[in-house]
Amino acid sequence: MGKTVMIAERVQRLRDQMKKAGVHAYLVPSSDPHQNESVPPCWRRREWISGFRGSAGTVVVTQDRAALWTDGRYHLQAQEELDPRVFTLFPLGVPGVRELHDWLAEELPEGAVVGVDPRLLSVEEAKRLEDLLRDSGKGLRYLEENLVDRIWEDRPPLPLELIRIHPLKFTGESVASKLARLREEMTRRGADVHVLGALDAVAWLFNLRGRDIPYSPVFISYALITRDEAFLFVEPRKLHPQIKEALGDNVLLRPYEDFERVLARWASQRARIWIDPQRTSRWVLQKVEAEGRPLLRESPLFRLKAMKNPVELRGMRACHLRDGAALVRFLHWLYEEVPKGKVTECSAARTLESFRSEMDYWQGPSFETIVAYNAHGAVIHYTPTPRTDVPLAPEGLLLVDSGGHYLDGTTDVTRTVALGPPSPEQRRRFTLVLKGHIRLARTRFPRGTPGRQLDALARTYLWEEDLDYRHGTGHGVGAYLNVHEAPPSLSPKGDGTPLEPGMVVSNEPGYYEEGRYGIRIESMMEVVEDPKSGSSPYGPFYKFEVMTLAPIDRRLVDPRLLTPDERIWLNSYHARVREALTPLLDQETRQWLAKATEPL
Repeated sequence: MGKTVMIAERVQRLRDQMKKAGVHAYLVPSSDPHQNESVPPCWRRREWISGFRGSAGTVVVTQDRAALWTDGRYHLQAQEELDPRVFTLFPLGVPGVRELHDWLAEELPEGAVVGVDPRLLSVEEAKRLEDLLRDSGKGLRYLEENLVDRIWEDRPPLPLELIRIHPLKFTGESVASKLARLREEMTRRGADVHVLGALDAVAWLFNLRGRDIPYSPVFISYALITRDEAFLFVEPRKLHPQIKEALGDNVLLRPYEDFERVLARWASQRARIWIDPQRTSRWVLQKVEAEGRPLLRESPLFRLKAMKNPVELRGMRACHLRDGAALVRFLHWLYEEVPKGKVTECSAARTLESFRSEMDYWQGPSFETIVAYNAHGAVIHYTPTPRTDVPLAPEGLLLVDSGGHYLDGTTDVTRTVALGPPSPEQRRRFTLVLKGHIRLARTRFPRGTPGRQLDALARTYLWEEDLDYRHGTGHGVGAYLNVHEAPPSLSPKGDGTPLEPGMVVSNEPGYYEEGRYGIRIESMMEVVEDPKSGSSPYGPFYKFEVMTLAPIDRRLVDPRLLTPDERIWLNSYHARVREALTPLLDQETRQWLAKATEPL
């Protein structure tokens, strides 16, 4: 059966279920019950119903229309993967494109009902959608059973990967200490119970790691923290005796399915139950609001987790050293092998992973490796597949965005390299991106500054030439946790969380010429207090220290566009890369690195 026929048949079967449920439209978000960005195969409902593989997007199906909304990272990918005879694409951020709620308001009749699985919307998202639909005379109905699940016969089962203890030498803080800090906040806010559904927060709190989510070392679970007890709800078959011993009396282990029952018990006792509205599903609130007393407030755990302790920061710096050596070996390999005509996007991705896998503490890629040649580089989150794979030639641009999980940290780095002589246009636009990258890396800012205020710094030089990019400039990065870690964000859409010492964020401005090439330069940076801030009444002031160690392709830089300070920054950065990585490389790669990091 062809893909078009298969997708069309699935959509029609969903429409049949919608009629039985009495809803005029049905939402299929990308998320899962734990609001994950990347979800396990068993919860990839939006991909199954639409064929679109990107990590962000929402499908809406009515009786005569099917549509998908996705952001600027995935516009081109969605165009390629969606069948236009079945789905209409709404590329968010493009002028004139209607938002999902506006489309529903116009497409559906007065009094129409929109159905959704409440597990797949956060409390905050659900409230916003309820209000918008109400304003247009429509209603939102929460359906206990997911309608896609009714028709997905061969749906994969929940994963059963074993959970692992993450030792204190990597975490730097015991479970008991973390629980004590959380309970202090609970006491201060008058909460009796704290609900945790975000998997990275559960993994961090209990010093455990898993393999349930591709490219993310977490495990499917819930947690309930009371003033004197901590419950971890997880599939028992994923536990081994050492975990029970490690957690000891601090934590009571319960089956995953028991979460609803235990939560309902606390609600029936009129407990004050703390729910983070951004990171907890509407389904959880439903179970609490009937009898309990919900406290809707951001959980302190996410900020505590994002502010790495000294042990975690040492580990992050150490893994970047090893990761940089692997990446330099790969860049040297490209330089040698591409002219021979036997390298493709897929083989390059495999080679990069093989170099990383030789490094101490390696646990796997932190996301699906992007090796994007020429026109593929303009597809912001392109990943090569056997169907899309192309050979690399000694010409054009190659964008490589990749990262690794190590027991002592997580990396995320992008370098764009010239495989042959670049054009004047490519050099100019690469240099504008580099200037923005340097501007952000060198900035100082006072305490209390949210990352969204700094996003524009990286775009300044592109804006001056009527250019831009359709993604945020940076995101938080976990310590052997999610490569995208909230709440730190350098994006216009960020939530306003201030950047604080110990947070680790990416710096990744770019430029994308559809159908031709893509440019992105990404390094990870640590937020530190600037010792030069002195006694200013507006301070203390903070700055960034770059963690990533990898050369920036000098062949793509037009030195005439750099100021003296920018040139000094780039030369100093390259000197640091050369000094740090040379001892980790063989003689031939050392020579290549020396040339790649020569002063401009």
